[in-house]
Amino acid sequence: MRLEGGSDFRRPELRREVFLRFYDFHLRYRSHPGGVYYLLPYLRDRFGWDTEQTLWFAFLNGNTQHPVTSLLLHRVAPTPADAGALLGWFQANYGQLAFDTDRRYWKRALPAAVAGYLRALGRDTQADYWAKAATGGFAGVWTAATSILTFGRLSAFSYAEYLRIAGVEFDCDTLMLDDRQGSRSHRNGLCIVLGLDELDWHASNPGFDGHYSPALLEQLTAEADGLLADARARAWVLDTDYQRDVSLFTLESALCTYKSWHRPNRRYPGVYNDMLHDRIVAAQQRWPSADLDVFWDARAAALPPWMRLEDTPGDPGCVPAKQNHYRRTGQLVTMGRDDPVFYSDFDRAVDAGLFGRCR
Repeated sequence: MRLEGGSDFRRPELRREVFLRFYDFHLRYRSHPGGVYYLLPYLRDRFGWDTEQTLWFAFLNGNTQHPVTSLLLHRVAPTPADAGALLGWFQANYGQLAFDTDRRYWKRALPAAVAGYLRALGRDTQADYWAKAATGGFAGVWTAATSILTFGRLSAFSYAEYLRIAGVEFDCDTLMLDDRQGSRSHRNGLCIVLGLDELDWHASNPGFDGHYSPALLEQLTAEADGLLADARARAWVLDTDYQRDVSLFTLESALCTYKSWHRPNRRYPGVYNDMLHDRIVAAQQRWPSADLDVFWDARAAALPPWMRLEDTPGDPGCVPAKQNHYRRTGQLVTMGRDDPVFYSDFDRAVDAGLFGRCR
């Protein structure tokens, strides 16, 4: 579909094309939650981690969902054999260690998760353990991930994604849309993409009680498959280097992000890069003697300057003016730097210095 600059991109008939372009944008710059699609490979290559060290980082990040904290833990204990040192250091520095919002209530249970993981491994290497699990495809990995203490639906799904980034050969084959409670966010995003706002199960839509008939769930699954097929076709035609990443894993998080464009003070294109920036800065303040420059280097290697707050001092970052611009105006932020059809009044304000020097 042809899109025109100045359009209200909230319009239902434009949403599918807008979403596909947004999804491609995030795929191209690997700007998914946590920045893990560029961070994990960069850290592995920069530090020369072997497979066991890489898989251990994936496990730690499954617990924290905060790559900076994960690296701090990994530096103390680079393999499962170092778990004793890790737990001692974790307890000694507990108050200074940041976890992602979605994992904050399980922070205290990291020792239980580590103990459960080590029991699950038994005498296997991590590579062997996850290779065996992956023989059952996503279902096999899912069973193994959810068997680890504290890993519920959200954390196990993210952890499985980290395993795939780390090189475990399998792919996600379901969005679990029939999991009524567990899959609410990306299912809502899918409904909004399709213009089915009446099926957005949220407090802002009190007329809908969250009942999805089997036929409706089948329809939504087919629509999601169609989005994925279209995204794969675009990536293939362009002969991109991110074709492997066009997966239900990244589609799921893109739908969650898109949903949050329509909520106050939430997400926007490029938000996870801005959040990572703030996490690095906060960690530097908490750990002034820690060398965290590798994260700035990873961003410089993966992202253009206009997607890096550290190199765009006029961009205010993750603040209401940016979070709510699309919701209030129908204009997208940031993506206009890449696709002129989306260049917005927010981008103009950044270019004009109207927010001042933000950092």
